[in-house]
Formats: sequence, C-alpha cells, structure tokens
Amino acid sequence: MPIRQMNNPSALIQTIPTLDGNSVTFPSWRNRLQNVLQIQGVLDIVNKTLPRPNNADSKEGKLAVRSPEQRGYNPEDYGADWDALSDMAISTIQLTLSVDLSIRYEGVKPAHKLFSTICDAYEKNTRARRLQLEDAFWTARQDPSQPIAKWIARVCIAASDLSSVKLTPADQQICYRLLRGLDESWKTIRDHLVYSPTEISLDDAIGALEAHEISTSTTLDFSNSEQVAAAAAKQKGRPRCYRCGEKGHHSADCPNQQNRVKFKNSTKQPEARAGATLVATLGNYTSGDEDDSFDEEIDVWG
Repeated sequence: MPIRQMNNPSALIQTIPTLDGNSVTFPSWRNRLQNVLQIQGVLDIVNKTLPRPNNADSKEGKLAVRSPEQRGYNPEDYGADWDALSDMAISTIQLTLSVDLSIRYEGVKPAHKLFSTICDAYEKNTRARRLQLEDAFWTARQDPSQPIAKWIARVCIAASDLSSVKLTPADQQICYRLLRGLDESWKTIRDHLVYSPTEISLDDAIGALEAHEISTSTTLDFSNSEQVAAAAAKQKGRPRCYRCGEKGHHSADCPNQQNRVKFKNSTKQPEARAGATLVATLGNYTSGDEDDSFDEEIDVWG
C-alpha cells in the first residue's frame, strides 16, 4: 500500500468555529472540521471508513520491514500507524472544542468514537430540537434595514440546520420561505415572483431579489440628487441688480435711470496721466447745478 504523508493542519484549525455547546454552531463546525481532516489525511479514520488492521505487528517488526529512508504512515497495513493517525485526529478535534467540552471528552478514544459521540449529542432527533429548527426556518422574517444578502444567507443556514435532523427542505420550499418572509417594503417584487405564471427556481429568485435591491438603491440616489439641486435653487432666490442692489430685475432693466446715465457719462472722462489727480463727485447734484452747466455749454457754442 502507498505510504501516507501528513499535512500540518495548524494554519487551518483557526478557521473552524469553536464548538461550545451551542446547537447553532454545530453544523458549520462539523462541515469545516471534516474539510480540515480531509486535508490532514485522517478523515477516513475519523468517519470509520478505514478500520484498524487486525495484526500483531510490533513497532520493532514494522521498522525492520521499512528502509531507513522511508517516511510516512501506512494505516492500511500497520495498526501502529493507524493508532498514530487516530491520535493526531483526536488532537485536531480537541483543539476545536471549548475548554469545558475538551475536558468532558478528554478520555474518549479512538478518533471515530470521539467524533461520533460529539455528533450524536447534537444530532439527537428530539421533538423539542426539531420544533425549534422548524420554527427558525418557517417563521423567519426579513430585517429591512439589512442587505438582502444577509436575509438570503439566514434562510439558507436555517435550511442547513434542518438537514442536521433529517428534515431537509426542497429548493422550492426554500424559495417559498425566502419570498414569503420578505418585508412589506419588498411587496412589489415579492408579488411579482410569487404570482408568476411560471414556477420560479431558487437561483432565479435570489437573482431577482439582488437585482431589485440594486435598482431601488440607484433610484433613491437619483431622487436625492434632484432634491439637493432644488434646495440649492430655492436658496439662490430672485435675481439682484448689481447697480441699485434691489431684487427682482437685472442691471439692464434697472428702473433707476439717473444712476444708469451717470454711469455711462463717467466712462467718457479722459484718461488720467501720470502724476495727475482727478477728483469726481458722485451723486447729490442739485437741479440748479444741472441747469448752469447746460447754459454754459450753450454760451460756448453760441
């Protein structure tokens, strides 16, 4: 038989959730532990698919058969190798248990007995456990404040928990629970999928819910931008004339004609030369001054 090489599972043990007596953690603990044991190379010993060989080979006899360069384990032929791999599997399982559970199952050997004892304690099909898992699946309700992905994961995990007590729901039942548990804010897409003339699969329902979440979030963002623009326009208010400072008209339509005439006349004044000083008085002209200046112009040209 081929020699089996072992892989160090220390880096993967931290990815296994710690089993602390909570039945909710058990399905994920068992699934992840089996993956790590498979990578380590001892899963067939833990699940009892590889029984211990019935031979009386001593350790000295086993070493005499092998060459000095040969390294590894042959649990199919040698009971000592099988025992060594079983002890490694026990150590791996113990590291995934809480302190209390690790002390409780400390003397349970070999590895397949330890694993089956723990699983039997959690998989016992009592009426109370079945009812608890059924309620967690069939009465689950969506939290509208959470992303739709969390609601989908919650329903799928509840369905996986039912599988641990041999009550695995069909995909269509999972789809039905996924839609019926939606919040009322999802009523439009829920009624569209539930009352569809063709039966909706689980994958299609998940895709439709995710697409609906994206479309609604995009619409809300667009409406918010319109509200911000309207508020900015409202704050801007009516136009203001930069000549007289009054609101309601532009400078081109300013009703204060006097200021506009004086503004034009001021632009015709000669350009100041270097060193010259020019003083101009704006506003507060009397009617008499205006008449005198006009008469002087007549006398000059007369």
